[in-house]
Amino acid sequence: MKKPTREKRMSARIPYTRPMSYGVMGNFVSPPGVVEVKGKILDISDSGVRIRIDGQALEPGTVICIRVPIHKSKSRTPITVPVLAEIRWVNEALPAGRQMGLRFMM
Repeated sequence: MKKPTREKRMSARIPYTRPMSYGVMGNFVSPPGVVEVKGKILDISDSGVRIRIDGQALEPGTVICIRVPIHKSKSRTPITVPVLAEIRWVNEALPAGRQMGLRFMM
């Protein structure tokens, strides 16, 4: 029988299904990404977010700038907040698309 894994999260997740986009930040080896990747936020907490993407997943440890939608204004222009986040885990074995867990870097 498989031993249950201990929950590592310090904060509760809240369902928050919204479209999102992100760009990869640069490092000493490669420059910042110029391509915006589209995806969907699945849930959010005060310390991170879980997203689903259709494209190629990134490596854990990669820093990205995610644009979190928070509100639609009266002008129908979505309001987004850019947030730096580190990819903590990747799950590519799900039929509904690749998922990544991100930790906010505040």
